[in-house]
Amino acid sequence: MQRAMPPLRALVAFESAVRYGSFKQAAAELHITPGAVSQQVIKLEQWLGYPLFMRKVRKLTVTDRGLDYFSRIAPALEQISSSSETCRFGATNRVCLSMTQTLASKWLGPRLEHFVSQHPEIEVHISASNSPVQFQTDAVDLAVRHFDGEDPQLDTTLVFDDEVCLFCSPEYQQAKQLKQVNQLQQATLIVNSLQPFWDRWLNAFSTITADQRQHIATLHFDQALLAIDASKRHQGVVLCSEVMIQEELKRGELIEPFKQRLPLDKSYYLIHPKRQPLTRAATTLKAWLLEQFTAT
Repeated sequence: MQRAMPPLRALVAFESAVRYGSFKQAAAELHITPGAVSQQVIKLEQWLGYPLFMRKVRKLTVTDRGLDYFSRIAPALEQISSSSETCRFGATNRVCLSMTQTLASKWLGPRLEHFVSQHPEIEVHISASNSPVQFQTDAVDLAVRHFDGEDPQLDTTLVFDDEVCLFCSPEYQQAKQLKQVNQLQQATLIVNSLQPFWDRWLNAFSTITADQRQHIATLHFDQALLAIDASKRHQGVVLCSEVMIQEELKRGELIEPFKQRLPLDKSYYLIHPKRQPLTRAATTLKAWLLEQFTAT
């Protein structure tokens, strides 16, 4: 005999909407639109045969029957989530870490062998992506992300306060005789489209006008890795985080000709969901990452 089951996606949308008291915030958690959350809730109301919310302008109130239904299904959904994660990852020593492509290549890459040599029993997977991780759908245990650190669903640990610094090769500084910031008018500005901080940096530390900036040569890249590589090849000056070019600084391939640094309102955080317990492998990797960032 077939069991009577409500639409499962609608259950998830309803549970999230009740917790937040908002379709908009539920949509942000589920990475769908508020309209999609509303449609899922309507499907569930149609299946149940009674309203779950009282919808008023700028106000969403759960009905008494909606609260009763929520109290019945919320523990079950939590158990399904926890049990599924345990079955998916808990039986193995596999751990998946997500971070941006540049951070994975420039910061993690030179250090990863140290972790592997210490913990050969742990199978490490690196997901290098510039898109924010979706813990609900991605097979990811931990992530390092650049944001403001504000998310009630995540366990967040600050690992690196970010600031924008200017770098170039020693050869480029000598060729352009870069001794003062305003001399950047004679340089080529390497622009990373994902981090367009040149105007803010120049406004803070130079007297170069907006009109004068129109005549400065620029190179545009859509990846920080390419922008950094161009600066190493003596093609111009680049703005980026110091954490991204530590190896180049040690080898003398890049230098910081000016010491002016622009603090950002976003930082690097090590994150994972609060409601999802970490496996032993993930806990070990998290502790190692925190040690490495502290030593950076």
